Amino acid sequence: MSWFDISADNLRYVVSSGGDSEAIYDGIAASTFSSLGWWIYAVSIVGILLVGYSIFSSMKKVEVNLGSYWKFAIVLSLVFCTYSAFFVMLLWDVPFGLIASKMRDGTFGDSFGTLNTLFSGMAFAGVLITLLFQRKDLSETRAQIAHQQIESQFYSMLDLQQEVVRNFDLQQRGASEIVSKGRDCFKHWARWIPHHYDREEGSHEEKMAKSVASLIEKHKADLGLYFRSLYSVFRFVHSCEHKDRAQFGLVVRSLLSDYELIVLFYNSLSPRGEKFKRFIYEFALFDNLEIDLLLRDEDINLFEFQAYGSNRKILEELLVSPSGD
Repeated sequence: MSWFDISADNLRYVVSSGGDSEAIYDGIAASTFSSLGWWIYAVSIVGILLVGYSIFSSMKKVEVNLGSYWKFAIVLSLVFCTYSAFFVMLLWDVPFGLIASKMRDGTFGDSFGTLNTLFSGMAFAGVLITLLFQRKDLSETRAQIAHQQIESQFYSMLDLQQEVVRNFDLQQRGASEIVSKGRDCFKHWARWIPHHYDREEGSHEEKMAKSVASLIEKHKADLGLYFRSLYSVFRFVHSCEHKDRAQFGLVVRSLLSDYELIVLFYNSLSPRGEKFKRFIYEFALFDNLEIDLLLRDEDINLFEFQAYGSNRKILEELLVSPSGD
């Protein structure tokens, strides 16, 4: 039979049953994907990885901002590798010379239908996942903005409260000379209590209450504003939903001087300061309280141990809380 007498039916290939898995193309052994050694595929994969890494390194050296494009490139690479593997699998035993004609068959194109459906489903799932992540990011952004607004409002309120303290001034009676100014005024007010305590009559509790009442009555313009502003700051910290609100309380507590704590200590025992007690316990305001500045050392028993935080000196001397615990 001459070359011109060969028809399409005479062109055929079969797979031999030998161990080499070589295809017989018109009686001649032909190379196929199955006849290639595994090392060829290994070298191909390593080569592709090296090329990708070299491209990435080159772009990094020239300081090209890849942004999130590298993720997109990885996804495309995985899709390409999957299609390539599926292509090789379909043409595993087909001789290289017949690949072109095999690809023109309708059945060959239909073979990718399953793979296309799989990737379509994965693409739809990726869109859903992206929407979920965007929703989560939006929620986190809103929460972060809300926290920033709370922080800004807190420090604004704290600054106003400190401005109230800075504007204090005490003048001598009948003179315009300023005796104390700002936070130093609390030193004068803290000393007022024991000074008038000795002048009063009755039990310790009665003399203490009268001394505090006389102090508030004498300087109610300044002290009234001070107590209200400090109460507002702690009430805001107590009611805010910020994750670091406990730290806010520590910030306010750190700004209270020793003499401020004494004035707050005895004022909170009066009917006027009853509402302020919950903040004393919540934020352990008397953590830095100096016992020596109290009327009596045993006055520490007028508050429960939560008010003193980690003040070891007071906790060791604390005998019993008012509740008897």
